[in-house]
Amino acid sequence: MMDSGKLKNLFSHDPSGQLKTNENIRFCTEEDIACRNVPMSSSKNGRVIALLQLRTLSVHPFSLPLGKNGRVRDALRMSFRSLLGNDDDSILMIPQVTEQGSYRTEGVVWFVSKTEIEEAEKRLGNGIAIWPAPLVLLHETGGSGLAIWSTDGGTSGMLFKDGSPVLYRWMPPSENAAETLEKWFADYSRSADMPIYNVITAESSSLSSKYIQKAGTETLKSLKGSAFLDLSVKSADSARKLESFFASAFRTARAAILLGLLFLLLSAGAFLYSRLNSDRFEQFPFEIYETAFKERSNSPLASSSVKIRNLGAGGTNMSLELALENIAAAWKTSTPSGSLKLDAIRYGTERTEIQGTASGSGAVESLRDSLNKNGFSAKITDIQQIPGSGMRFSIGLDSSERSGQK
Repeated sequence: MMDSGKLKNLFSHDPSGQLKTNENIRFCTEEDIACRNVPMSSSKNGRVIALLQLRTLSVHPFSLPLGKNGRVRDALRMSFRSLLGNDDDSILMIPQVTEQGSYRTEGVVWFVSKTEIEEAEKRLGNGIAIWPAPLVLLHETGGSGLAIWSTDGGTSGMLFKDGSPVLYRWMPPSENAAETLEKWFADYSRSADMPIYNVITAESSSLSSKYIQKAGTETLKSLKGSAFLDLSVKSADSARKLESFFASAFRTARAAILLGLLFLLLSAGAFLYSRLNSDRFEQFPFEIYETAFKERSNSPLASSSVKIRNLGAGGTNMSLELALENIAAAWKTSTPSGSLKLDAIRYGTERTEIQGTASGSGAVESLRDSLNKNGFSAKITDIQQIPGSGMRFSIGLDSSERSGQK
């Protein structure tokens, strides 16, 4: 365990004689802001992060089989529905992404009472970001340890594993609050088989702003996504609106790109053919129509429009028998027996969906990949953790891309 005196010595050591701080981000305590010890305009685009003792805060690591274009917030909302209550926005949810690839997103999600944050914002004023105070000591724990922060308003602790927060707790002020909180975390770590390698205990009143600034700067370098972390109400609302906007914009942009490429290819083909067969150009539309529809027409453009409308109204040509046959083939080759259970199949000419339960996300991803190899364009549309029972999943099968193949 390291007390506040040792922590002060650790921060004050700097061979160069200067602290290498981030000029654009300034860390401070609530007491500093109250006493007006924070130069709010120290830099042109300066950002102030207040380190607070939050009573209602909780943090939870997550790993989802969703890529960069997936609706991460919606998946987290379903997975942590019990923490969000009745969806009345009384609890703020702030995801912090640390790793993201084509088919997986990892990070931590923060939950805190909206009322508590609003009260803090009234005290702090506008334009100040909010962090839980122990988070600033992540780097000093070595990435796998415990940080305890004490003030007159209470004591809070945060447990870290592999450079990421995994647990937070607050206790009201008392004579032995730090020792009691440390024992609580030690009991938890033993039950979870999660060893605590370092314990940092700090008292806010004994640390100067210089020490806190250096600790915060090192944490920004260590924890991915921390530079944009803000537990304020405005930040939570902005993140929700931004994700919704990009999800809608991506779908629209993808459709526009596909249509644009199709038009470009058709235009290039028509131009090339017309240059090589200029004498047959007038007959070109009639020949295309006859080749495509096996019949002749005196007005190929109008007839084509009717055909396309009828095709859209009639749906796709994958029958129920063929869809079940392809699903069965994918099911047999996806994962070992017992790791998946199929609950329902919803068949439609435009779209088919299967629902079931799985022992883990790996089994769901394996089934999706197997479906893609058996005549479908499969996408995981919903995945939700079931306490003690694995996961519930839904996979959408886009019949518009199957073309009846097996």
